[in-house]
Formats: sequence, C-alpha cells, structure tokens
Amino acid sequence: MKETISYKGFNFEYTLYYQPEEKQTYDYPGCHEEFEISEITLNGIDAEDLLEDQLEEFYDYVIAYLKEQKNQY
Repeated sequence: MKETISYKGFNFEYTLYYQPEEKQTYDYPGCHEEFEISEITLNGIDAEDLLEDQLEEFYDYVIAYLKEQKNQY
C-alpha cells in the first residue's frame, strides 16, 4: 500500500507492508505485529540515499505515526 508522510518539511511516499498481530491459539503459534517500509520516494525520485544517515529515524517516525493513527480508531 502506497502512503505519504510529511517528514522534516518534505512529503515522502513509501510502500508499506503491515501484518497485524495474530493471537496464539491452541493449534496456531500466532505472530507479532510487523511493519515493513520500502520504496521511499520524494517527488517520484528514490529517496533512500537521501535519507541514508536518517533511515532508521525515518522508519521510527513512520511507525510511531502509524501506531498513533491506529490508536485513534
């Protein structure tokens, strides 16, 4: 799913894969919540090199934003 987020004054687009948590049952081990962010672009141009030194910070920012949005519902 393609998403857009404002980060440090710029609107970045990224592709998000989200796997919600699945509870363990008697015959299923369950799984943890998982976020995977890829294909980060700025104005249609690959921005991963631009964010190279801040990539971890960007991921944390996006995940915190998504969790905040999730908790509003």
